[in-house]
Amino acid sequence: MNQLTKWCRPIASSLLLMLIAVPSALAHAHPKVMKPAPDSAGPEPSSILITFSEAVEPKFSPIRLTDEKGKAEGSEVSRPAPADPKTIARAVPMLTAGTYVVHWVSVAVDGHRLEGSYQFTVQ
Repeated sequence: MNQLTKWCRPIASSLLLMLIAVPSALAHAHPKVMKPAPDSAGPEPSSILITFSEAVEPKFSPIRLTDEKGKAEGSEVSRPAPADPKTIARAVPMLTAGTYVVHWVSVAVDGHRLEGSYQFTVQ
């Protein structure tokens, strides 16, 4: 075996391992379970719960609630669910019948940020 081959194999193996490991390190926290569910219609919920695909930083992962015109509903603060670093919860104020929009931000523990929104209807 020549010197070049002797050095290339370990380097190539290390590069291959890095390529396999990097995508999981660069993951984002996507919503997996949302309550109330997107586009659902039903009675007034008492809270909003969002479970993400990975742990989030609660301080930087708020949930806001607005009516369909963009007016903020309540001043409740979102908080992490006890013993579940993937779930953020927010109490909901008294709501009247209508459509509401949940605005969420997720900052994964690796620092990657995502945001989105969905709506639900109170009947």
